[in-house]
Amino acid sequence: MMSRLEQRPYGGTGEQVTVVGLGGVGLPRVSFADGVATVHRALELGITYLDTAPLYGHGVAQAILGEALVGRREPYLLATKLGHLAQPRRFRSPQALCTQFEENLRLLRRDSVDVLKVHEADLHCWWSDDPSDSRLLDPATEYDFANAPIIQVLQEEKAQGRCRFVGITGNTPDRLARILPAVEVDTCLTAFNYGVIHRGARRQLLPVARERGVAVILGGVFQQGRLVVVRPEWLHTPPSWMTPEVQSRVARLSALQQQSQLSLVALTLRYLVADPGIATILVGAATPAEIEASVAAVQAGPLPSDLHQAVEALGLP
Repeated sequence: MMSRLEQRPYGGTGEQVTVVGLGGVGLPRVSFADGVATVHRALELGITYLDTAPLYGHGVAQAILGEALVGRREPYLLATKLGHLAQPRRFRSPQALCTQFEENLRLLRRDSVDVLKVHEADLHCWWSDDPSDSRLLDPATEYDFANAPIIQVLQEEKAQGRCRFVGITGNTPDRLARILPAVEVDTCLTAFNYGVIHRGARRQLLPVARERGVAVILGGVFQQGRLVVVRPEWLHTPPSWMTPEVQSRVARLSALQQQSQLSLVALTLRYLVADPGIATILVGAATPAEIEASVAAVQAGPLPSDLHQAVEALGLP
């Protein structure tokens, strides 16, 4: 029988969450039915954090969660997001944002959620009406983060009881670290920047989040599935996203995986759970078997110290 999943503080909210959570991005990948079964299995295994967004499957992930959560009595926190609207001007429109939230709630079949987040808060169009040559926050531009329409909408929805907590998310930890001190949020999700190779979030974001008492959530720890299994062909013919430096580290990771006889999923999750600054690690599972494998990895505990140090040595500077 599997032991209970470790629970960690969800920032300064007073809530606790399991160290591994279910990310909604993978739920539509196989089928609607498999997505529902995956949510059910996650709850059965004791997972208490569920994260989704309108972007995932163009709403299908939210519909899967809406179906899967009907009648369930297990404890959980449910998080969704606002963002990825059709036109940049809508990112600055309270009416457009509230309309999107209404659609989120309709698909999720509920009147409120536990957490409402800004999807990719590191985009320029959230914080300024002026066009920019850069899609992301411009280092040379001064932004009024605290009074942006999205922050006003989050705080109003929280005041009305339609969400309990609010947060930001993004893919560039240095930009998230710039936003965090200027806004009142409970949580910050950083994607693609903390795993077996990438460490930017640990260096640039976690210290700021800790100072602010903000819960840190990790996403994209397998780099959108690129680092779920070893692909020997990549070591000889690297894909375009793999820089020479990443290729070198992936080769070393492949050798380490073979020596340890652990899966890359287990290596990654067991490496990350050793960091107490992380509240929960999202896994984008699409089938019950995938979420079972992730839970089993986490329940095995952190890596032995020598193996942990070997993985630590793979990190990009």
